[in-house]
Amino acid sequence: MKRVLMLTVGLVLLVFLVVCSSESEKNIYDVYTFDEVSYLSPLSSSTKDYVNSQMEETIYAIKEDLFKIESTEYTVEFTSPKYVKEEISKESSLLSDVYTFIGSDVDYQYSIYDNDGNKSKWRLYVSSDSLWIATYNDSTANGSEVIMYIYRLSK
Repeated sequence: MKRVLMLTVGLVLLVFLVVCSSESEKNIYDVYTFDEVSYLSPLSSSTKDYVNSQMEETIYAIKEDLFKIESTEYTVEFTSPKYVKEEISKESSLLSDVYTFIGSDVDYQYSIYDNDGNKSKWRLYVSSDSLWIATYNDSTANGSEVIMYIYRLSK
């Protein structure tokens, strides 16, 4: 009888842990709209106000089988994207410090790979209640990364 009780308690605990761990992982797949510029590189010639007005109607489809950005200026589409979850680098520079740009509540990032398996210039940053998309340039002379912008998205 004790053995059955112990096994039952163990199974209930195991189910509880699996459910809790899966709920803590934010599902990023959805359709989003542009919310606001969270960061704009000092290397940019634009202002936040200008970019906010230009991007206000942009739609972001982030789905398992589609990554699509539709703005009034351009469209980007990957029909077979790969989203690779990564820890945020602890090594940062003045132009790549995500925590300074959007706050310390960012949990992790996703690098986005295109249809051919090449790493794209877009990256997602995820917290428990927000999602951001960023573009970066890593073709600097020393190979360091420069984040060009970070936009907060909303559902």
